[in-house]
Amino acid sequence: MKKNLYSFGALLAALVATLLLAFSSAPPALASTGGQGFGQTVNLAQLAGEIGYYQWPSRHRVEILRAFDPPSSPWGSGHRGVDLAMPAGCEVFSARAGTVFFVGTIAGKPSISIKHTELIRTTYTPVKSDLEVGTSVTAGQKIGTLEAGHPGLHFGAKIDDYHYLNPLLLILGPIRLLPDS
Repeated sequence: MKKNLYSFGALLAALVATLLLAFSSAPPALASTGGQGFGQTVNLAQLAGEIGYYQWPSRHRVEILRAFDPPSSPWGSGHRGVDLAMPAGCEVFSARAGTVFFVGTIAGKPSISIKHTELIRTTYTPVKSDLEVGTSVTAGQKIGTLEAGHPGLHFGAKIDDYHYLNPLLLILGPIRLLPDS
């Protein structure tokens, strides 16, 4: 039963993210809005090379403890990623090849961010890493160790500097509903 709820929750979260992106009215390229970029929208075509090409940071599927809940404003409440059921001490792996963008603390917790393309970067918290900013990583490369102090691994994804994206969409790809016959 719990596994079915996990699957349904992941499916529903990815479907909602896909629909929100698919029905946005953004122009083909991201436009600068003079620092007020949270109002920008990104359409699904812009993410075509991203969706479904990432892997689990645990190297295998794990239970989702807390789902993605995007904020309504840059400082609004919400959950800007997903929490994955992984115990402290686990190795954490890069979801895709990229370059270390940030290593440090966020809200007092050790974190690492990987910039995968000009559009997407992922963040892993609380993860202690010995990597340095600018280091190239490969998909599936160990990037750090999960520390205690958070319920599992917080795995987030961001588009440019303003948009949060459900990281499960990057892993699972778009949802295609098929008839039951």
